[in-house]
Amino acid sequence: TGAACVEQRFEYPVMGKSDAPGPWASRPADRPRDELPKISVIGGTGRMGVHLCAAWAEAGYTVTMCSRSKGKAQEIVNELLAGKGYQRRVTGLNAGQGDYCVPPCDAKDWRLKAGDNGTAAEADLIVLGTMYEKAWPILEEIAPIIRGKGKKILDMTNPFMARPDGFGAGLPKEGPQAGILIHKSRLDDPTCQWVGAYKHVLWTLILPTGPKNPGRPDIEVFGDPGAVSDVVELIYRHGWRPIVRGALEVAPDYEGGKISFGKLWHNIRKECMQGEKLSVGW
Repeated sequence: TGAACVEQRFEYPVMGKSDAPGPWASRPADRPRDELPKISVIGGTGRMGVHLCAAWAEAGYTVTMCSRSKGKAQEIVNELLAGKGYQRRVTGLNAGQGDYCVPPCDAKDWRLKAGDNGTAAEADLIVLGTMYEKAWPILEEIAPIIRGKGKKILDMTNPFMARPDGFGAGLPKEGPQAGILIHKSRLDDPTCQWVGAYKHVLWTLILPTGPKNPGRPDIEVFGDPGAVSDVVELIYRHGWRPIVRGALEVAPDYEGGKISFGKLWHNIRKECMQGEKLSVGW
């Protein structure tokens, strides 16, 4: 966008199976911003939502920060568009997990606006950025509007990522072990494409300029091909690197919060042998 932020933007080499050895998805050619999908973020006033709205707006996307109250989102959007960034300490049960810390940034070229949750239905790419337990009730409200419209949904929810306030308590063992599969089944829209990403990325590491730790810029992606393609482009445009793990059937293997020795060993091997540098909290 040409907007200058406080910290330096990091540029990564174009990598992928068709470009250079490595696990990274091929980077698509840059498109004019008017050709990019319009994004709405349900849960946009949460910590992850605010940081990503700023990063995606800086990357050239038209972004709507959605909340139950448009007024709440508008207050945050006003601060961001004024170039102040957004800093707020988190109190209560979740205190100490990380605060809002978007740095001051020149946002004069951003296409960022506020909306309520109903506004989310207008976007091409709908992002589920709430706690898992809150995502479906909100999506259910707009389901009659979006069914049959060929929407793409980026599901960032984490049913296994336990929080001090009680959210993230897991899923019933008899059903699918991935929130995205449950949401897809409930929406029951064959025209909709689903993608999972940002499952392990901490919001404090997401700056408008790129990753706070440029040594760990990799994000895992999985899902339907068309939606994966859009999110691969999205990740590259805001300074990170996407690694595509597969289609939706791999979702249970990549839910955030499911830690095991086997998964840790697998990640270590990938890092040593293929050069992966997943952003996993630092």
